[in-house]
Amino acid sequence: MYIKYILTAVAIFIGGLLAVQGSMNSQLGGYLKQPLQASFVNFFVGTICLLAVNLLMRTGMPKASLLSQIPLYLFFGGILGAIFVSSVVILIPKIGVSTLLGATIGGQMIVASIIDHYSFFNVDVHPISIGRTAGILCLIIGIFLIQRF
Repeated sequence: MYIKYILTAVAIFIGGLLAVQGSMNSQLGGYLKQPLQASFVNFFVGTICLLAVNLLMRTGMPKASLLSQIPLYLFFGGILGAIFVSSVVILIPKIGVSTLLGATIGGQMIVASIIDHYSFFNVDVHPISIGRTAGILCLIIGIFLIQRF
């Protein structure tokens, strides 16, 4: 029963790591003088890390026959990750970490609510409700307050 609260605390911690990651990538972009190079370095280091973890965990690599059965659109997640990381590197110096992450979380909540409501990507249905909508609106208002002050 309490596992949901523990996992939520873990998710909050991981969210905090995104603020650190974005700040570090933004600083890396400053050193490299090119945000896209910083994004590339980020993904390259992440790829090496995940390769090492897969080797240590002995998960192996997916077989080509299995990869060929996966719907093509599911491979676009990597592109979306590259867009996110590159945008973070570019936008943090312009609008700050708090505004950027607040806005990205707001966007995530809006799209996540639509995905939940209509069960896109085979997720369990969680209908949009007045409470969820009010929470998202409060978050959006909070973003504008963070940006203003």
